[in-house]
Amino acid sequence: MPSWTLPGRKDAPNMRYKAILETSFAFSYTFNPRNLEFHWYPLWNQTLSDMVSDVPNVIVAPQYPIWFVPQDDEVGNEDERDKDDDEEYEDDGSGGDPEEVPIISGGESIPGESIVLADDDEGADEAEVSFALTVPEKDARGVVVDFSVINLNGVPLKQPGGKMRYGGWRITAANISLLVEVKSFVSRSLTSAELEKAIGRRIPAACDDLIKQAAYLFLQDPNKESVLAIAAVGQWWCNTKINRGDVHHIMQLLAAKDPLFQVNFGLDGVALKWTKVLRLGVAPSNDRLRTIYNSLKSIGVLETPVGV
Repeated sequence: MPSWTLPGRKDAPNMRYKAILETSFAFSYTFNPRNLEFHWYPLWNQTLSDMVSDVPNVIVAPQYPIWFVPQDDEVGNEDERDKDDDEEYEDDGSGGDPEEVPIISGGESIPGESIVLADDDEGADEAEVSFALTVPEKDARGVVVDFSVINLNGVPLKQPGGKMRYGGWRITAANISLLVEVKSFVSRSLTSAELEKAIGRRIPAACDDLIKQAAYLFLQDPNKESVLAIAAVGQWWCNTKINRGDVHHIMQLLAAKDPLFQVNFGLDGVALKWTKVLRLGVAPSNDRLRTIYNSLKSIGVLETPVGV
């Protein structure tokens, strides 16, 4: 019996070809001379996206922040937050979202930007520039996962006259159902038993990161009871299911102090059963991805209304 095919690669040879190229790119001594993990992100992004391509309300979010220390979190616009919580947007006369946005020339002002010139004691002009940036502070602390797979729920949202607003949906729930942590590959000169041992020594680091990430996720969402997890070293990976009870003592340690996630929380006490390490692309790996796919899909598939 043939192995399962990722939905995004079914009858799509170009997508399978991309996965081959992405693997070769990560292994390349020319383009990845330092053997960094970042070069494996394209392959994993492609794999996860292909896995859930036929589930309309399950998305892949790279570099997704699951936790910000509260005092370092960004301060949003209260008017925007209130507006986003309304059941229906009012038509502002613009006809919905614009399809094109004009480029502002050098002589025009940009909303949210202010430039103030002041004379210093020596008579030179000193410019104080304030931009409304959406990046966190340089020393902001948080927990960012390499990839999160998120199950979204929402309701169709239309303005009077049938105009679509902000993509046409009001999101009512976002459930993080899978966390993926990717580590750099081991020495590319290793083969057979040496390669297997080296991967076995490195992959626990990804597993430990996922345990801490899950603990932060459960603190963030008190109603969440479990999350799936994939730990990877290059294209080799294993997986497990992390329940809230598995990391309860870690959550207590995190909640008892200012959450500095660099601290060692004694992860040796977390007893989880991880699957055997497999390589992406082989039949057993595809079949295991099918099990994960079925778990993600069972959370609930949001039907797409006609015309959206």
